[in-house]
Amino acid sequence: MIRTTRRVVAAALAILCAAVCAQDFPNKPIRIIVPTSVATTSDLTARFVAEEMAREFGVNVVVDNRAGANGIVGITQFLAAPPDGHTLLVTYSGLYANPALYKSVPYDPVRDFRILAGLNQVLLALVAAPTFNVASVRQLIDYAKERPGEVTYASAGAGSSTHLGPELLASRAGIRLRHVSYKGGAQAIADTAGGHVQIAMTALPTALPLVAGGKLKALAVTGSFRSGVMPDVPTLAEAGIGGAEITSKQAMVAPAGIPEAIAARLTASLSRIVRTPQYARMLEASGVEKEPLAPEAYSKIGAEELRRWTEMVRLSGAKFD
Repeated sequence: MIRTTRRVVAAALAILCAAVCAQDFPNKPIRIIVPTSVATTSDLTARFVAEEMAREFGVNVVVDNRAGANGIVGITQFLAAPPDGHTLLVTYSGLYANPALYKSVPYDPVRDFRILAGLNQVLLALVAAPTFNVASVRQLIDYAKERPGEVTYASAGAGSSTHLGPELLASRAGIRLRHVSYKGGAQAIADTAGGHVQIAMTALPTALPLVAGGKLKALAVTGSFRSGVMPDVPTLAEAGIGGAEITSKQAMVAPAGIPEAIAARLTASLSRIVRTPQYARMLEASGVEKEPLAPEAYSKIGAEELRRWTEMVRLSGAKFD
């Protein structure tokens, strides 16, 4: 009886403590770690969210860019912080590929991330050099089948979505492509536009101005739906290649173990922000799609993201030490 009473008292104290902590939150600046460089979609989104959260909570909200090692540098910093809601992380789908790419990574994206809310999703565009004599996905497939392993594609580096995406396309289409890896996406796309490489997959916001300026040809988008900013460009499925959808879903996460009441406050704040007209206009201007899932649905997608990206890594054959 005494033990039971103690357990009840302990549980009541824990609930009371959580409620008090939530009322006191935030009691210091909030840091949003972005595991990419400045001016990326993740960075621009984080800065918009940070400004809105600062206004709502009345504390400084700082964006901390920690790029490197496919996002692992930023994640390591994130996991070293206390799980009190004052350190958050912007994630993107590629982070779910790392456990399959590396022999060992310092995190489990399902176990260690508490997803608070989805932020947006970034489609990729399959683009071709203006000098490459194909104007559709069908023509590309026919050309590649006649010349196995000769069609080149540029990527931002092994293991990136710009590498895994074309390999998934090649697997589904029954063709072989030749990978040309760069140290970053900017040079990869510059060399594709210059005709040094024949095709590439790149984030839609990157492709948009180059396609509009005639420096690249858009053959398809990689999502399950057409993009609102490129409505005339078909999806890969519409072009006859099923099962090759690839999008980067971006989310805001807290460390696992964050008190439920604080997580709920953060989710409510983020849900409000992503529903504002200002946020929608920012996404549209950037060529980024909104996240259609409600927070309670999005919080459950971690395991599916891990399965999906592990399969893409398997198809690509990419592996790091």
